[in-house]
Amino acid sequence: MTKKRLLKLAYSAWPTARHASAWRLPEAFNNGTVDPVYLADTARAVERGLFDYYFMGNAISSTPDAQGFWHNDVFKLEGFTVASYVAAITRNVGLVVTVNSSYQDPFDTARAIVSLDHLSNGRAGLNIVTGLEGVDAPAQNYGQVKHITGDEKYRKAREFISVINGLSDSWEDGYFLDDRAAGRFIDTSKAHAIDFKGDHFSVRGPLNLPRPPQGQIPIIHAGGSEASFQYGGEFADIRFSPFVSTEWNIEYYRKVKSYLEPFGRDPDSFFIIPGITFFVAGTDVEAHRKFREVQDLVVSQYAPAQVSALVGRDVSGIDGHEKIVDVLDTSDFEKHQWLRTALAAFGDEQVTFRDLFRYIANKGHLNQPPVVGSGKTVANWIAENFEARALDGVKLFPPYARTPLDAFVDLVVPELQRLGIYKTSYEASTLRGHLGIERPANRFTEGASRLAAE
Repeated sequence: MTKKRLLKLAYSAWPTARHASAWRLPEAFNNGTVDPVYLADTARAVERGLFDYYFMGNAISSTPDAQGFWHNDVFKLEGFTVASYVAAITRNVGLVVTVNSSYQDPFDTARAIVSLDHLSNGRAGLNIVTGLEGVDAPAQNYGQVKHITGDEKYRKAREFISVINGLSDSWEDGYFLDDRAAGRFIDTSKAHAIDFKGDHFSVRGPLNLPRPPQGQIPIIHAGGSEASFQYGGEFADIRFSPFVSTEWNIEYYRKVKSYLEPFGRDPDSFFIIPGITFFVAGTDVEAHRKFREVQDLVVSQYAPAQVSALVGRDVSGIDGHEKIVDVLDTSDFEKHQWLRTALAAFGDEQVTFRDLFRYIANKGHLNQPPVVGSGKTVANWIAENFEARALDGVKLFPPYARTPLDAFVDLVVPELQRLGIYKTSYEASTLRGHLGIERPANRFTEGASRLAAE
């Protein structure tokens, strides 16, 4: 009997949440970087909403002027520390930590993620990133001058995950004897050196920890290059993706899942989960009002040139208070998807060129448009895209801290449950269990069994 397909939900822990101007709201909480009470509150809210995992991003750049572009990247707590803290105050939600394979050591990363899996009883996940081309500030914190190039960074990433997966298997189950009469504490025959030798890493092993409860740690990956798609097709369990539009994402969904076939993997055990910002309120009107309030807090001065560049026509001579529907024609809206999503987010046709500029200035709106509405409206939007196979779930990017998370849990989750696409209780105790993917066999046990059979 085929198991019913259910929506996956994740939460991304941002210090001051997602949007560049929302932190200026009177009700916004902006000390989330180092406040343990805030972290505890969000973790408990996420678990109350039965989310599959709590996601911790990473920032290894440390330039103070980054706040002018993206204030969330100025400060960022170390992910394994946060995950261990969240593990201690939750029981069910998965815990995904981000590491950069271009700079981190795979043996240390394996120790940390396997330790987390043991201490959380099998709830750890690993998001592997490789860094952005041309962004060199992180490299300079690791004794390097420039970030490594695309092909090279993915060769390194492949070695990185190969070492971690090998070390995770380096102790077979049944290692622990506790034979007090015979004086045998462990069975050393259950330990295996991995003897990995590559261009970037050389690791003998075994890991000085037992195999993680999940067997192998679930892997999350994101990226837009061919190398990224191939890497994800071979190693990842979840692809963190953009959401552009239903049509675009249906095609993206098909494309990404096609990369699983060469590796004999089941497309239904691989999940595409975009990060999306939701403005949720009791009614559509309230939600759109809050969205407009956030846009009005953009501090940048109106720059018609930026709007002109995106619209593809000169609007410098048009007063910023003019409504876009009075100036732009149908072909402009047909040509530019983001114009349509801007109107949808504001919720009416009173959108001016100044509003449009603020929409552009609020980082993330163009490439990942927000979804605005009541709990029912948002749930229906998610359900439509889920059923169209534009996505397998969503990762919540709250626009600010911390009430939007509660609004999603209290207003959207019950509607998703009413629609029959989301669970009403936790059905598993591990992250692999939440995803519905089995615990894999140990490669060393499997190899020995195969040899014995032969």
